[in-house]
Amino acid sequence: MNLSSPILVFFITIIVLSVLRFLSRTSFLHILVRCWRSFEDRFCAYQIFKVPQFNDLFQENQLYHKVSTYLTSLPATEDSDFTNLFSGSKANDIILHLDRNQVIRDSFLGARVQWSFENYCEGNGKRTLVLRLTKKDKRTILRPYLQHILSVADQIKQKNEEIKLFMNLEKNPNENGRWASVPFTHPATMDTMVMDGDLKIKVKADLELFLKSKRYYHRLGHVWKRSYLLYGASGTGKSSFIAAMARFLSFDVYDIDISNVSDDSDLKMLLLQTTSRSVIVIEDLDRLLMEKPEDVSLSGVLNFMDGIVSCCGEERVMVFTMNSKDEIDQAVLRPGRVDVHIQFPLCDFSAFKSLANNYLGVKEHKLFLSGRRKFTGWRIKFNSG
Repeated sequence: MNLSSPILVFFITIIVLSVLRFLSRTSFLHILVRCWRSFEDRFCAYQIFKVPQFNDLFQENQLYHKVSTYLTSLPATEDSDFTNLFSGSKANDIILHLDRNQVIRDSFLGARVQWSFENYCEGNGKRTLVLRLTKKDKRTILRPYLQHILSVADQIKQKNEEIKLFMNLEKNPNENGRWASVPFTHPATMDTMVMDGDLKIKVKADLELFLKSKRYYHRLGHVWKRSYLLYGASGTGKSSFIAAMARFLSFDVYDIDISNVSDDSDLKMLLLQTTSRSVIVIEDLDRLLMEKPEDVSLSGVLNFMDGIVSCCGEERVMVFTMNSKDEIDQAVLRPGRVDVHIQFPLCDFSAFKSLANNYLGVKEHKLFLSGRRKFTGWRIKFNSG
């Protein structure tokens, strides 16, 4: 008896270990856990909270993007049954996104919550994230949990900060979102811009002051935004300057293609769907105003620049470009509507020397003096309004 007991224990141990090894190599344990959770769910009172991608005014819901960023970072997303994989903008980046059949479980302060994804709700093009938690946990964790999500999402954004270029799409009644985005990889910076040194210093100082002036704008009762008019012949660096501004500010760029704008109301809707910390660009404004298209009126452009709708958002920089402002209606250029006018002239001698240095590595040459010509100069004008 004494001899058989150790042998029996040995065989029982071997059997138990074999069973556990078998279970660990199969999905049986996972199925048991899911069945147990499903059983628990039937006896708990849950409350549902939805986070739509757009609000009733078709503005993007920033909470939606932050929750999506947070969920993407959870190990449960990678371990779930359904996960969408996308390549990121950086080399070897793999991004995970919720699938509409997917349920993500998270825990916070001892409470368990569930997230799911509704892809196209009622055929109106809205994507929605759905939070499910027990009613007994709602009062204690809901707000702290959401604050936790915002904090983690902001940390992830700062860690993986990248500027995006948004382009407006043609109007589609089945879609609320009008903007498509790609990583903004334009290499121009304020340091690489070939322009008058004093002008560059003034512009950088103006942008830095704008970033620090939220309280000042609010004290004056003004919306926290800044507007620039860049004018000069084609090829003088206006678009590169916009890219340099965006990189200097670390702002996204919204490039509005007027040919994809159906009317004045559509132009307003596009503005409503932009976000804070962005540079909003309309290029070749003079051509638009002089051709006077039927779809977008002068009044629509003026309202876009400083109307009521333009006040529905802050920390924005609006940039308009044109070849010449000589024949432009002065209502467009008045102080208060455009804060800063910058002329981009044809190449002057200082710019020529900078280009020679950048492209050829030549800082001084004996032919510089003999070939020197009279060039037009840069101009900057600050409007007060």
